[in-house]
Amino acid sequence: MITVMACSFSGHSLRDLAKLHGLSRSRLSAANVVLKHSPDLAGQVRTGTLSLDNAYNTVSERKARATALQKQYDHLREHAPDLAEQVAESEITLADATATLNERLETERLRQYVITSDTVRLADGDTTPPLAELVERGDITWPEAHQRAEEFAVHRRDTTQRSRQALHLIAEHWTAVQDLATRPDTQLTRDVLGSLVPEVRLLAQCLITLD
Repeated sequence: MITVMACSFSGHSLRDLAKLHGLSRSRLSAANVVLKHSPDLAGQVRTGTLSLDNAYNTVSERKARATALQKQYDHLREHAPDLAEQVAESEITLADATATLNERLETERLRQYVITSDTVRLADGDTTPPLAELVERGDITWPEAHQRAEEFAVHRRDTTQRSRQALHLIAEHWTAVQDLATRPDTQLTRDVLGSLVPEVRLLAQCLITLD
């Protein structure tokens, strides 16, 4: 540490000093980092009250923490300049501002999901009021709207799957329907239709009479 402190007066580089005094270049580099970023710790290292390793580790932790805080503040400034300004004016803490931003981002995520769900529901012919409209009226919250939107998505997915399966079954047995269509007024057709429940019979009659 003493060698590094004297470096600014000698004009030598760390490499030159390492060779000149037979010292480890990496140790000199560590001492230089401590001196540059924490002169108070450097003084303790010089007097022997603190080891260089402990001082270097402390400085590294401080730098990492400072970098993380700066990154957090930059993120805040990008997405919520108003909150960043309040932090700069010491009106709120960085932690509180970040928590508020996270709440905003989460609300926006829920809002976008709900709006997308409303668009799909409208395209499907749903005539109920849009969930986003209910939120704006104060009838429900965004989390509640999001839950309903998720329930709609599950129901729609299940309905779509069942419809596909039903159509596959119809396609697989379509030849039987076509066979009946070629003889709509025969006893065979009447026997087949007569054994069906009313709603199925009505469907079968519609299919048989298709052009």
